[in-house]
Amino acid sequence: MSSRSSNAVLAKARAMYGKCLKKEDYRQLAECKSVPEVSNYLKTRTSYSKALRGLIDNEIHRGQLEPLLKQDIYLDVYALSRYTSDNAAAVTDFVFSRLETDQIVRCLVMLSIGKPEKFALELPLLLDDFTPLSLKKLAAVRSYDDLLAALEHTKYYAVISENRPPEGQPADVAKIEIALNNRIYSSAMDAISKMNDKTDQKELKDLFNSTFDFENLERILRLKKYHNFNAETVRSMLIPFGKLNKRVIDEFCAADNINDVYELARTTYLGKHLSKLQYYDNTQISDALINAYCKHHLRLSPNPTIVMISYLYLKQIEIHNVVNLIEATRYGMSSDEKLKLPVV
Repeated sequence: MSSRSSNAVLAKARAMYGKCLKKEDYRQLAECKSVPEVSNYLKTRTSYSKALRGLIDNEIHRGQLEPLLKQDIYLDVYALSRYTSDNAAAVTDFVFSRLETDQIVRCLVMLSIGKPEKFALELPLLLDDFTPLSLKKLAAVRSYDDLLAALEHTKYYAVISENRPPEGQPADVAKIEIALNNRIYSSAMDAISKMNDKTDQKELKDLFNSTFDFENLERILRLKKYHNFNAETVRSMLIPFGKLNKRVIDEFCAADNINDVYELARTTYLGKHLSKLQYYDNTQISDALINAYCKHHLRLSPNPTIVMISYLYLKQIEIHNVVNLIEATRYGMSSDEKLKLPVV
């Protein structure tokens, strides 16, 4: 990447981050009494005004708002990718793929509960401009065969085909989601391994492997808290990458409870990260770890690709925060309770 392109990415990504929601925005959103109030605040007071333009606040609901917010990430990826090299652009495919997977999984969920037509009601068709995945074809899905046909010429077809359920039985959505995500992670690591610049390669591997460890830690804690799976089952539900070696991961999976997992984590490099975090619930750990890690890189790294990917992770966390606040508002939680939800 030329120095001019590098500087453009650094400046653009940091300028975009400067427009992200602040603590005061989250406080104002927590004070909202209804989803339309949240929508109106986002439209009139934040950078989401363009994505939400044309929405009628009194008619909007959480299911419509979430995909519209997520399309903002597509717009940012597109804006940043114009300044990047082919190698960096290959890594941004990771972000696009995760968002595409969200749509496929949502389609599967609607299909499994017998309401596939509802997928179309919450569809951000603007995303068709940024992805080879045909959202219109997904909207027409009424059976698993329809889903296979809609994805036939995409990179997701093999996973969907391999996990086709027996006749008359529902699809295992959780298993398919894990398989789709693992394919995305593998593609990202392959793209990084092919980079010519070894410094870029090392730094990107470190960033991705760290975030994979953060996500795996939260997943293990969640599975230990809410399910009684054995170690082998827990292991099968993890991302097959990361900086932690197999022995450590096996110890995490075999731990009797979440306290034991925490103690084990503190003996690894994760310990120094965990000691600096403030969070209210185990389900926030991954976002909290990624948030702190990527903020550090976005502010200090001279590597434009690292800064770009860090920004995109932070943007995903921001949207997760907003969606959680929307859900909490929908269920009438108090403003004090809602203020505990965002990871900032």
